[in-house]
Amino acid sequence: MFTRQILLALSAASLSLPVLAHVSYTGRDLGTYDGLSTAGATITNQATTGNYGWADAADADWGDSHKGKWFKFTLTGDALVTLTVSANAGATSTSIGGLLPGFSVYQGIAPTSVDPGNAAVSYLSYDTSTASTAYKASLPFPVEGVWNAVGDFQIGNDFGAINTLSFKGYAVDGVGAVQGGTGDGLLDGITSKTFALSAGTYSLIVGGADYDAQLASNPNLAAAYGMSVGIQVSSVPEPATLSLYALGLAGLLIGARRRSQR
Repeated sequence: MFTRQILLALSAASLSLPVLAHVSYTGRDLGTYDGLSTAGATITNQATTGNYGWADAADADWGDSHKGKWFKFTLTGDALVTLTVSANAGATSTSIGGLLPGFSVYQGIAPTSVDPGNAAVSYLSYDTSTASTAYKASLPFPVEGVWNAVGDFQIGNDFGAINTLSFKGYAVDGVGAVQGGTGDGLLDGITSKTFALSAGTYSLIVGGADYDAQLASNPNLAAAYGMSVGIQVSSVPEPATLSLYALGLAGLLIGARRRSQR
């Protein structure tokens, strides 16, 4: 009896472990916006494992999707979207500070439906699912995982569903050249960028930007780094408004030059 109970417990654990590693947006939906009015939201209770996920996914052999935290948002019309990610030590009861954030924005989301009739069977996506494994095998180069932080990629589940995430851009904390791109100019634990996006549903994937933090000698290799993630959505300026803005900016520059020549 005791042996049977142990076997049952191990079996249940083996079924539940993959679910923990699957891509989920639960508790990380930043909202739906029409792009006509200014609105936003902030999520402050999330953390990512390690301080290197984004940097690792930005290198030549990509990275593990489990090392990033996945968020989503939906636009029903064209909009300007400002995304801001900052370190937040108090995000969870176990999180620490010091996150050097990097994030990437994609149009599209990973398959996330779950079979309501069987809690042990998940239809969520992950790096080593049947669909994701076939996708990795089709690539002309070897990869660590399916997450490409600076380009398009695909991710799927064990039941044939696979989606393409179309890369729209990134932002990363740091000065000058960093792994995978260019830093935002200041190493301060916060990074932000504004994107002009069309209607659709988008994924925002956040991870650490410290490439060397993945070394085995790092005492915080598997630590939970807390974060705060914010979105601010506003309407896209009309062409006439943009022209007036450009003229106004040109006038300010001319005035400044004239004053400097006096």
